[in-house]
Amino acid sequence: MKKDMEEYLYEKIVPYREEKRKKGMEDRKTYAGVFDNRTLLAFYKLLKRGTIKEVEFPISTGKEGDVFRGIGKNGYVAIKVYRITTANYKGLSKFIDGDDRFAHIHKTKDTIIFVWAQKEFRNLRDFRKYGVNVPEPIDRWKNIIVMNYIGNENMAAPLMKDVMESLKKDMAYEIIEEMKKMHKAKLVHGDLSEYNILVWEGKPYIIDVAQAVPLDHPLADELMLRDLKNMVRVFKKLGVDISPKDLAKEIGVI
Repeated sequence: MKKDMEEYLYEKIVPYREEKRKKGMEDRKTYAGVFDNRTLLAFYKLLKRGTIKEVEFPISTGKEGDVFRGIGKNGYVAIKVYRITTANYKGLSKFIDGDDRFAHIHKTKDTIIFVWAQKEFRNLRDFRKYGVNVPEPIDRWKNIIVMNYIGNENMAAPLMKDVMESLKKDMAYEIIEEMKKMHKAKLVHGDLSEYNILVWEGKPYIIDVAQAVPLDHPLADELMLRDLKNMVRVFKKLGVDISPKDLAKEIGVI
């Protein structure tokens, strides 16, 4: 990487700057696999075209990637970075293969994470067409997705699992409405649970939709059943007792 480019990224990406300042290798494990050269080049592209003005700090860290808060053209944005170095080709392929929307895209072990990010961006866009409460996709390049930020200056919207005790029955009914809209969009989330729903100002926001597949996908039925069982368990915690079959009827699956 050219020195002037690295200096530019050093200035614009606060977590990268902090990582570079750390002395020992043990201290550098925080963002291991996140700020590799290809990801930094993707950041450079998004910074130069004005989608991102600055990357501030991490919101969440996961096995596949990290989400950072940043500053975009019109305020705060959420920046999701999928790790290139830890991409599981076999694990991701099963959700891509059989999805006609991506049949024309060639994927390899080196590029599958780019297809995965493209898939999440497309799913977010398709869900929003049907009014599903998901973050608005703003831009994408390679393994980085930029979305609208859910939260305020002081905090990001919490995961449902972290505020479960404060929620009431109404939240279950709100989520059922979102599930209805997801079904109308002809997509199955595939990993719906309290770990993939944000709660902000009394509203649920569905996140982590990369694995979502069309209704005609070979895994669609299996994933739908998993979503139904997961949400029946979650709703029970909120005081709403419903069976997977009745929930399926409610959202229009059967």
